[in-house]
Amino acid sequence: MSLYIRMVAIFFTVLLIISLSPCLLYSDVIKGTSPADKTPTWYAMDWVLNSKYSPIFEVLDTESALGRYAPMTKTITLKDLIKFHGHPCDGLIQAACALKMAFDKLFPNGVIDRTDIRVLSSNSPCYVDAASYLTGARINFGTLEIDNSLGTSWIVQVISTGKTVKVTRRSGVFPKGLEALEKKIKSGRGTPEEITRCRDMEWKFAKRLLSRPLESSFKVQELKGFHWPGSKYKKVGKRGDIRFKNAPYCNK
Repeated sequence: MSLYIRMVAIFFTVLLIISLSPCLLYSDVIKGTSPADKTPTWYAMDWVLNSKYSPIFEVLDTESALGRYAPMTKTITLKDLIKFHGHPCDGLIQAACALKMAFDKLFPNGVIDRTDIRVLSSNSPCYVDAASYLTGARINFGTLEIDNSLGTSWIVQVISTGKTVKVTRRSGVFPKGLEALEKKIKSGRGTPEEITRCRDMEWKFAKRLLSRPLESSFKVQELKGFHWPGSKYKKVGKRGDIRFKNAPYCNK
């Protein structure tokens, strides 16, 4: 089926859904309408995008600043995430893989509702960027909080239900030699050759993560009765772009 015919079919399907129900529900959303960008580039190599376990995310947002739920999802790949973060590092890939496991637990239908989610992460640029981009969480709205005691763990919660999971990197997964080299470079004592070697080791580690089931590198557990911490940011606001996400298309 050509792309044009497929898009026409999707358009009329959306119109049919809206005509049958004045309110577009989360369960009505159509998945897979946004092509996944898996074309390799210099900054997003083939092994990053097309390894057996390279994660892909279907996300749901609203359709406008004061709008309803969008009728279709958007597809996010590691390439999109790298554009936001700046480079394909092992930290970004670890975070993406870990969060994929959290999302699978919280959103079993495969659609990540970015209007209804919040996340706790340690203060790593890689970890926070992945968490913010994939969930839509923001410090200024009290949906992204920093907790350095988490280390390589993330806590993700569906706001409307309170269902919460924690995903953690398994012990022994991170290479000890890489850990020592990173520590040396961060101290300012690394040579140019060691900086290059560190990059190569990080990519080798990330490639290994994507070559095997994510469960072998991370574990996820549900946190029943988890109390979300209050925001430390003094100017928390409310998102205006999700207020009317369940508004009907017409009065009936």
